[in-house]
Amino acid sequence: MIPEPIFAEDDILEVDPATVERLKALAADSPRGRSRLCMHHSTDDPLQEMVIACHRGSYIRPHRHPEGKSESYHVIEGKMTVYFFDDEGRVVRRLRMGAAGTGTTFLYRLSAGRWHLPVADSPTIVYHETFRGPFQKERDVEYAPWSPAEDDRDAVDVFMRGLEET
Repeated sequence: MIPEPIFAEDDILEVDPATVERLKALAADSPRGRSRLCMHHSTDDPLQEMVIACHRGSYIRPHRHPEGKSESYHVIEGKMTVYFFDDEGRVVRRLRMGAAGTGTTFLYRLSAGRWHLPVADSPTIVYHETFRGPFQKERDVEYAPWSPAEDDRDAVDVFMRGLEET
């Protein structure tokens, strides 16, 4: 089994093209189609920084974070759309993102508890995510009740096709 996530062990962590290629390869081998390098040492750190690689078709269930917990995405490679939803699950905004120099938004910050979903539009997306820690999944991630669970592939496929049609 491929570890997800991978945590930093050194005090100085470099992310170079070889690191990005390794993350993409790990994502290709992962049943979930993604990999994550945590640049912080533990979930207790006050700043959570990750480099994430996702292949097209990887599903990160729509979710929100509690008030006071902001996050940002900075695209390193590829293209993605971040969908934002209202409480009933209707798409209220689409944020198209790409790496710097592509003419699209390459960095965004979410400072409110809004439902959101990142989706890879290119074969692979690599992005840097920051999140205010410490991180406790049970407290810091609330999954949208109107969204399918990650392991319900048929429902996920229907849900994702519906996004393409909106």
